[in-house]
Amino acid sequence: MTDKTFCAGCGKELEPDMQFCPKCGRVVTGSETEQEIKEQTEKFKFVIMESRRLWLMFFLAVYFIPVIIFSIFALIDASNISESIWVSDEFQKWIQTHGFNYTQDDIKNYITYASAMALVSGLSAAVSFFCIRIRKHWPVAVGACILAAILCFWSIFGLIVGFIVSWMIIGARDLFVDIPKDEVELD
Repeated sequence: MTDKTFCAGCGKELEPDMQFCPKCGRVVTGSETEQEIKEQTEKFKFVIMESRRLWLMFFLAVYFIPVIIFSIFALIDASNISESIWVSDEFQKWIQTHGFNYTQDDIKNYITYASAMALVSGLSAAVSFFCIRIRKHWPVAVGACILAAILCFWSIFGLIVGFIVSWMIIGARDLFVDIPKDEVELD
């Protein structure tokens, strides 16, 4: 006696080895076609996830590499930079116009503090980058990116982009292999 199979969609009786229901067109449960569709769906999800991971890494790298380089140079050369600013006629006119009592040491201290904050911001973005690269430590990747954005407060563009990338990392939780599968929401 053979087992009768029925379409899970419309209930029509199906012949053995059918891949699709002739009445409603639904893929037959347990068929080879259903398995192929599942495999193709998994491959597609992997490609999408990998693309998302590469874009996140790209955005972070575009930020942290130049920021780290320039902030290190600014920290090393803060005296010369402050001197160049100080001797500028335009800067002296600006000070006089606004009535500020800045000294060259004040300018050097500002450059040093701003460069140090930029360096920590760049290093935080680098930590986020490497967490995404190795697909581990999702909370660290999110936190480091948020810290990088906050420390970039002197640039409204950097601040906004930093929070957008942080939000993208929050949404990319399924990229990380150290998150238990039951915590990841699958569609």
